[in-house]
Amino acid sequence: MSMKSVIAAGTVLLAAMAGQAFAKPVIQMEVIAEKEVKVVDAGKTVVKRVPAADTQPGDVLIYTIRYHNTGDEKATSVEAKDAIPQGTAYIDNSASGVNTDIRFSADGGKTFKAADALMVEKVVQGQSQAVKASAADYNAIKWVIKEVKPGETGELGFRAQVQ
Repeated sequence: MSMKSVIAAGTVLLAAMAGQAFAKPVIQMEVIAEKEVKVVDAGKTVVKRVPAADTQPGDVLIYTIRYHNTGDEKATSVEAKDAIPQGTAYIDNSASGVNTDIRFSADGGKTFKAADALMVEKVVQGQSQAVKASAADYNAIKWVIKEVKPGETGELGFRAQVQ
């Protein structure tokens, strides 16, 4: 069963706040969806990343968001938000990004909190109560990059498993 719809991560939003009123940071980004496959190369089995053009249940997809400040001023408090694609489940502790604060959402990106502070409503012993969210409850991620200097590049990312 092909799951091409899960390879396109949700819309990534980037917002940059400049340190000065007339500063001109310009943040460009691209989202890459890949998966790892085993191939035989020179008689040895190696793991390679390939575009996630066709997926199967159980495949682990690797989402990478590459960013670059092409402007002439630094950007501070740069936010990047990405939905965890429908048909996939976020893999716990897989979100990454240097010099970032990473937050998660379980309400479709309306609110974001640290993983240990994110709560969801669940029925426990017949009663609805707030419980700590698990990785399976996450449906969006937000990174706040502290600073991106002119010309600087970086990567953010996460992994999700096709259901």
